Amino acid sequence: MKKAFTLNELLISLAIIGVILIITVPIVFSHFSKKSQVAALQRTYTAFTNAVKLMMIDERVSSISKTSLYYASSTTSSVEDTAGAFLQNYFKVSKDCGTEPDKCFASSYVNLEKKSVALPPENDAYCVSISTGASICLTPPGFDGKVGKVWVDVNGPLKPNIGGRDLFLFYIYSDGFIGDRISTAGTFEECRANKYGSGCFNRVINADWTMDY
Repeated sequence: MKKAFTLNELLISLAIIGVILIITVPIVFSHFSKKSQVAALQRTYTAFTNAVKLMMIDERVSSISKTSLYYASSTTSSVEDTAGAFLQNYFKVSKDCGTEPDKCFASSYVNLEKKSVALPPENDAYCVSISTGASICLTPPGFDGKVGKVWVDVNGPLKPNIGGRDLFLFYIYSDGFIGDRISTAGTFEECRANKYGSGCFNRVINADWTMDY
């Protein structure tokens, strides 16, 4: 005759299963979230790289400084007719936020150390949300004589709103290359402490598009 489980045995089994779920579910969810965030980052980065290349082909130039995206202080160019025009022309914009990043991004962000960080300053960056759900703020190259800066929240204002998780910063260089700061090695210390996840972008690429932190 087969012996049935007692009530105590069933309760112990359920307790063990519950403990296993408590331990494993957050790990699985975190892994899935990181994979989704990296996929969205790669998609946005590829789209931005292709947009810059296409602009340079369309305008038949080999230097960013000769494109319509370049902010030349000696002319009447503005953030609207440089960065704004570029984003409107080469992306499917779902929301135009102009020079007000808080309309496209979350109201607050933290870095990986959970310290509060700020959004791009108003007036020097043009911001939009695009059809993929990502939000982009672009400071045109040439503004204050510097390279272009691109802030990306891969899922717009949705959480987690953490630099290095869904918020990243990369740069546009004179030859059209899009990447992290040249001086940044992509160390975890840089990635963890930076305001906008600068350094995290290099880290993800160097890990073959994996968020290994």
